[in-house]
Amino acid sequence: MVADHRFRALEIPRGVMLELLRPVHTLADWPLQKWQGFSELVASREYLARQNKLLEEENRQLQIQQQQLIDLRAENHRLSDLLHATSALRKTQRYQLARVVRVALDPHSQMVQIGLGRAAGVFAGQPVLSSGGIFGQVVHVGSSTAQILLITDSRHALPVVNQRSGQRGVAYGDGASGLLRLPYMPAHADLIQGDMLLSSGLGGRFPRGYPVARIRSVAAVAGENFAEVVAQPVVDPDRVQEVLLIWSDSTGETGSALAPLESEPADAGSVEP
Repeated sequence: MVADHRFRALEIPRGVMLELLRPVHTLADWPLQKWQGFSELVASREYLARQNKLLEEENRQLQIQQQQLIDLRAENHRLSDLLHATSALRKTQRYQLARVVRVALDPHSQMVQIGLGRAAGVFAGQPVLSSGGIFGQVVHVGSSTAQILLITDSRHALPVVNQRSGQRGVAYGDGASGLLRLPYMPAHADLIQGDMLLSSGLGGRFPRGYPVARIRSVAAVAGENFAEVVAQPVVDPDRVQEVLLIWSDSTGETGSALAPLESEPADAGSVEP
């Protein structure tokens, strides 16, 4: 030991001994190395699983926010169109935005329900507009809701005028087909496919000059005095989510200046959200 300490006499034998024992050390360390490697692998998989879960949750949140942004953008576009539609109203007319909250279950009843009622000054017979044109009129009023009869309902009639020729007529709803018909137009009337029909303002119920429908077909039957005229409404009721209620200076907030409906619609029955 003294010789090895002072003169490193056993350096070579020690090196030989270490070289001979290296396989033994390697064999002894093998289980521990494998266990450490396995532990690191499990820990890495758990870490990646947690990270993946966090990223998935973040992705879901971003998708929800994106959908909300899309919805808000679409709503802003609709409201902008509605605001543009008010530019044709007279200064003496007041308007208010209302949201469609329900639609009629009965396919033969073209009605919707809005979230405003008598408390907001809504009255029976009140005209209702959408961003595209004439939408319908109020027929039933509750304290906080009201039902609107669409212009496509078979019980609805609307005085119109041809924008091109000035020909006047009355557009009746055709019910479930979603179309309008002008049944009493003379066979010689100046009407062609594609003509725009506007509200004439006759009767004092609807404001004048708002789009109603575009003529889809005109058929003159031989021997008949009247032509068969079918028109496509410019407003698709299934796409309307917000509408405008109109008040004029002559009606105030009670609608007493408006004549009642010629035929009061029957109760729409149940409605769906």
